[in-house]
Amino acid sequence: MPHSHPYLFFSLPKHDDAYTSTPWQLARELALTSEVIYIDHPYNFWEALKSFFSPAIQWRFRSYFNQAPKKIDGVTILATPFVWPTHFLPPGSVHRFFTEWNERLVAARVNRFLKRSGIKSVIYVNSFEFYYPTLQHKLKARISASVYHCIDPMVKEYTLKHGKTLQQLAASNAEMIITTAPALRKQFTERGFSKVYLVPNGANFNLFHQAVDERLPIHHAIPTRGKKIIGYLGNIERRIDFQLLLNLIESFPDFELVMAGPVETNYVPVVAMQHPRIHFIGPIAHEEAPSVVKGFDVAIIPFLVDEVSEGIYPLKLFEYLAAGKPVVTTNFNPTVLNELNHVVHVAHTAEQFKNLVAQASIPSVSADRDKRVTVAQVNTWKDRAHQFAQYIQLHVA
Repeated sequence: MPHSHPYLFFSLPKHDDAYTSTPWQLARELALTSEVIYIDHPYNFWEALKSFFSPAIQWRFRSYFNQAPKKIDGVTILATPFVWPTHFLPPGSVHRFFTEWNERLVAARVNRFLKRSGIKSVIYVNSFEFYYPTLQHKLKARISASVYHCIDPMVKEYTLKHGKTLQQLAASNAEMIITTAPALRKQFTERGFSKVYLVPNGANFNLFHQAVDERLPIHHAIPTRGKKIIGYLGNIERRIDFQLLLNLIESFPDFELVMAGPVETNYVPVVAMQHPRIHFIGPIAHEEAPSVVKGFDVAIIPFLVDEVSEGIYPLKLFEYLAAGKPVVTTNFNPTVLNELNHVVHVAHTAEQFKNLVAQASIPSVSADRDKRVTVAQVNTWKDRAHQFAQYIQLHVA
């Protein structure tokens, strides 16, 4: 039976982003037993003009004339209206005024949908959408529970300009907070928040376990020159230790490195982009990801170890394990990785990272693969969605 209170996700990661996200995966799982409405972070007018002919903008533009939502995997996706650009404004009253204005624009669209649908109460989940910290107060439906869902640390200069202040406001306006990493939970408890819970990221096990099937072809973007493949799947941006990767590939002339995912080029050294054995193959559709990972001899998580890395809990961790692949990672999050060191190779130095990659590239026995798969099986999005819903039920009024 569907839950009597629909979930209303307002999410910074969009459902049609180049790579899947924590809120989208949770929404899909929750939609199996509950009604779930998903609202993407809005594009502003300037972004809409710059990318007017892209499918993402075209769908949202058409929604001005046809406000019927679309449905994907059981999730009702409501297009958000275009809003005013605000990020260029300095912190202060003017920025807050336009933030409120944008919240009213979005709330008007949501309220029309809720009224047409006869929905009188919702469980409101603000999934890292700190740019709209008080939207729930502008909704006309009753808020039976409100959650601030923190899925990442704030590290980029762009985000930090307004992010910390707005996140504090969003968290203060929620009844409870759910985080994806122990370090994130600690940040909120140290700031005096009492109802803070941990729901780590999981994996779409059934999807990624397809990589174990011998009948699945390896993705056409994976090089086929007879060299071993070191592979990374995910966002390619600030958190990647590119010096580590350059040292790694120079140490192994018989290896190639595949970086699969959307690239923020301003963080990538030119020497890495131009290296003949480093292949940036671009964004990969989620359903094609198993065929990419299948082509990896070693799957890596080459994250920087810095003051914010403990707040990261990457989706790819259990995705790699579900695919049965040996995983080599930096020790970016000791709290998480200490619990997985029986199935994950954790490197504490650059030299050790190289040695572990060499070791992991030797084909392992099937028992090792089965051990990795078993760990992934108990860390699925289904398990995480159940845990997420249980915490929320503690606060449903």
